[in-house]
Parts: sequence; structure tokens; C-alpha cells
Amino acid sequence: MTSRSLYFLVVLVFPLLGILFFSSLMKQGVPTRMPIGIVDLDQTATSRKIARNIDVTPLSKVTMSLQSENEAMSQLRTGNIYGFVILPENLQADLMASRQPVISYYYQNGFLIAGGLMQNDLTLILHTLSGGINIQKREAMGQSKDFILSQVQPMQLNTHLLFNPVSNYSIYITSIILPIMLQIFILLMTVYSIGIEIRERTSHEWLHTADKSIFIALTGKLLPYTILFFTVMMFQNFMLYKVMQIPVHTSIGWLMFISFIFVLAYQAIGVFCIGLLPMMRHSLNLSAFYGILALTLCGFSFPVESMPAVFQYWADGFPVRHYMHIFQSQILADFGLSYALFSYLSLLLFLLLPFTIIRRLKSALIYQNFIENMHKT
Repeated sequence: MTSRSLYFLVVLVFPLLGILFFSSLMKQGVPTRMPIGIVDLDQTATSRKIARNIDVTPLSKVTMSLQSENEAMSQLRTGNIYGFVILPENLQADLMASRQPVISYYYQNGFLIAGGLMQNDLTLILHTLSGGINIQKREAMGQSKDFILSQVQPMQLNTHLLFNPVSNYSIYITSIILPIMLQIFILLMTVYSIGIEIRERTSHEWLHTADKSIFIALTGKLLPYTILFFTVMMFQNFMLYKVMQIPVHTSIGWLMFISFIFVLAYQAIGVFCIGLLPMMRHSLNLSAFYGILALTLCGFSFPVESMPAVFQYWADGFPVRHYMHIFQSQILADFGLSYALFSYLSLLLFLLLPFTIIRRLKSALIYQNFIENMHKT
């Protein structure tokens, strides 16, 4: 492990830098003060009041006062603003005459998170302003408060945002992207640490040192990496649940157990890859391909339930998918162990993968040098 700087970089430096980077990236929890423009075609006290109210919303910040829709669309295309609101001509006059003016807003939904947040923010503030104007008009007509509220809002909504009430994106994104990042390092280092013995033709010496026992050889080889990656995983948990204050409803013992079997599961998959394809470059390609697929197929970026049936079954073949379910059901929501039991069993099943290729891997350790020499001859 001290013979190459690559070990130190892949096991400690890159994972720790990745954890610190993604933790700081989402430290605010949700994007705020996203730039928008106002096209005020009315230029009255009412339109200016509406513009000021839009500017004080937490997610949006009015950075431009524009003269026309074409100018606003040009600024949107260049990326200077994420959206704009058009306050039409005769806005104040139409309100006074009980006509229904139309306020339009446009937002960039190509950036899904920014677009969705801005759409919710603008819809809420404009509906609130509309309701406020309606209440003021009815009060001027002498209507009672109870009657006004029954007309403006016939039904009251009692909304409960469960488990993430402040819509903190780091609770969902950072807590899942960090294990996805770490599993790639675990896979690649497991494959590399075994494959380098075959490539450098030291596999005979390695196996001989282990009294020709492949189980002792793999245990001695991988145990230091298990301890180091488990330590990195616990540092990740510290950043998530202590520094970033993500809610956690389980004990430190369960967190350690989840982290430990997560590391073991991906080490088992790494052993399976090098055993299936004993040539290091091939097994590294296979493990990298498998690790990258987890980003898409584990349900992080798109719900598994909406995928075709074949991909729904395939999603269960990624330990990070089961880790994500444990996080959402047990750690975040406190649903209890029974709701996450299948995911725990699935993670433990991955530990059986190396037994399916153990004979092939041992043969590769014994005969790989001979095969390479035959190819060169």
C-alpha cells in the first residue's frame, strides 16, 4: 500500500475531497436568490408594489427591469436570468374596474431544480397578491371578514411536508451522491489491489504467503482497505448528520453496521469482477461501468417504479439502491427496522458473490503468468 501514491490518493485523498466538496456545494440546502427580470408595462404604484413583493421572496431576486418581452427573452436565452414576470398595461385600471388582468411569467425549466423552485415561488407569491387585492376590495365594499375569507378561500388546506419540511435538497441529494461516489472508489481499488498481483506476476508469492488459501489471501489483502473505507464512510456520516445537520433517527451502532456492510458489499462485487475477468484492464472497465450505472438505475435521478420492468429488477443489483432505501425509511423517516429488513438482507446477499468465482480467481492467480507468457510466445 505504500509502494504507489495511487493507493493513498484513491483510498483517502480523493474520497475525502469529494465528501468535502459535495458537502460544501449544498451547505445552504436549497438555491436562493435566483435572478429574474420584471417587465413592467403599467408603471403604476400597484405594479411597482407587485415587483417589490416578488423581489423579497427567498428564492427569487429581481436583478433586471426590462422594457419588453423580447428583451426579457433575450436575457433568458443568454443565461443572465432564470425567468421573468410581465406586468401588463392597464394593470391597476383593470383591477379598479373589477376586470381580470393577466400576469404572465416565464421560467427556464431546462434547469429542472431552478425552474421548479422558481415556478413554485412565483405561483405562490402571485396567488397571495391576488388574494390580498381581492380581500382589500371586498373590505372596501363593507363585507365581513368571515364572509370574505369564505369567498376568497372556500376550502382551507392543511399541508404537511413529511421528513423534509424545509425542502432541503442536501437531505436528498448529498446523502445519496456521497455513497454513489464512494462506491466507485471501493470497486476500483478492490479490483486494482488484486489485479496488480496478477499483472506484476506476484500472485504466486501472494498465494504462497497465504498458505495457498485464497480465503486467507483475500482477507489479508482487503482487510486494510475495509478498515480505511469504513473510516471514510464514518467521516461521511459525520459530515452529513453532525455538520450538515441532516435528520437521523437511528443509533450510532446502526450507522456503523450499515456503513460496514455497504463497504463489504462493494468489495465483494469488486472481487467478483476481477474473478470474472482476471485481466486487470478488463475488470477495471467492468467495475467502472457497473459503478457509473448506479447513478442512473438506483432510483436517485429517476423513480425506479416508473422504469421498464427489466430495469426495475436490474436496480436491485446495486447495493447503493438498498442503502438509499435504508436511509429513506430508517435513518430519515424512522419507520423501523421491519421496513428496511429486505434491504439489509439484499446487502448481505452481495457478500456471497465472491464464492461463485472463487475457483476461477484462484486459477487465475496460479496460471495467469503462464498464460501471458504463452501469448507472448
